[in-house]
Amino acid sequence: KEESGWDSGMQKVYDNFTNDFLYPNIDNILVFAENHDTQRFNELYPDFKDYQLAMSLLMTIRGIPQIYYGSEIGMKGDKNKGDGDIRRDFPGGWSGDANNAFTSARRTADQSKYFDFTKKLLNWRKTQNVIHTGKTLHYVPENNVYVYFRYDNKKRVMVILNNNKLDQKLDLRRFSEGLDKFTKGKDILSNTEISLSGNLEVKGKSAMILELN
Repeated sequence: KEESGWDSGMQKVYDNFTNDFLYPNIDNILVFAENHDTQRFNELYPDFKDYQLAMSLLMTIRGIPQIYYGSEIGMKGDKNKGDGDIRRDFPGGWSGDANNAFTSARRTADQSKYFDFTKKLLNWRKTQNVIHTGKTLHYVPENNVYVYFRYDNKKRVMVILNNNKLDQKLDLRRFSEGLDKFTKGKDILSNTEISLSGNLEVKGKSAMILELN
């Protein structure tokens, strides 16, 4: 929710990853946005766009991602009301339950929106060795836009997280080292081909995960 600054907004995310050298095996570290002892992410950030940004980050950085149950259907919970509220029953599974989020036919439209996005992202991630064990090249955020690359000797993925409310135009010459002469990319979230020459328009509060080709 912070505005961009030298020590705020996406700069904090960048600063966190600059300390990766401290870990003997960075690919073996657990990464998460929440757990059973913290405030629910969707309670703090009820906008679906924030969930998309957070999960896009979590599923493309180094390490082993952990999802707290229910986040994938937009579950909320307020820790200020006690641990019971952040550990609510997952809807469904018992006869008489009005809402059963275990099956696609019984999920609400809002639950399906969260679930379908999460499923798509995870199904993509599980086949990507470059995400599991690849190296990271990242750039200092500008205007609350964080850009980084995951790469190995076989593949390269560009991740763009625009946490700015406004659309941003990126001068791609700044990322020439990461692009490594690639001129196109497929955004796995929108399933569209993206030109990587000149400038790139990125919608406000949105993520792009580009398989370079």
